[in-house]
Amino acid sequence: MLTRLIAFALLVVSTVLIATADSAAVAVTGAWARATPPGLDVSAAYFVIENRGAADRLTAVSSPVAGRAELHRTTTRDGMARMEHQHAVAVPPGRTEFAPGGLHVMLLGLEQPLRAGDRFPLTLEFERAGELTVEVSVRAAGGAGHGHGNGHGHSDGHGHGG
Repeated sequence: MLTRLIAFALLVVSTVLIATADSAAVAVTGAWARATPPGLDVSAAYFVIENRGAADRLTAVSSPVAGRAELHRTTTRDGMARMEHQHAVAVPPGRTEFAPGGLHVMLLGLEQPLRAGDRFPLTLEFERAGELTVEVSVRAAGGAGHGHGNGHGHSDGHGHGG
């Protein structure tokens, strides 16, 4: 009985250590979102994921500032830019960038406009690394990167722009 108890305790401890090692292997830096004008209830968040461990997947995102947050990828087909909802995003070892014109987090149903200088939490859920909450800085609408959503088609039927 004591041997089984010790074996069980070692299993639990090793599982916790593996989970801790996985979460320590993933870091998120440079998180930012574009400010929104009054009346617009959507924005996008961008960041860089550094994965120093085994391949992982980003499976969900959430934030208290939005009714819903979704993983999206902007693609261009036949000269037309489209946003496509992603159910998960592969995070191989190395750097995965969420940037205007590529991968991004859509923030839908904003509770209030995002103003330059604001900060808000964004929680990312990874398959292996678990949950990681980062602070997102809001930049002026004309800030880094090119415009998001202007003239983009939306293949997932959301019809959000801006």
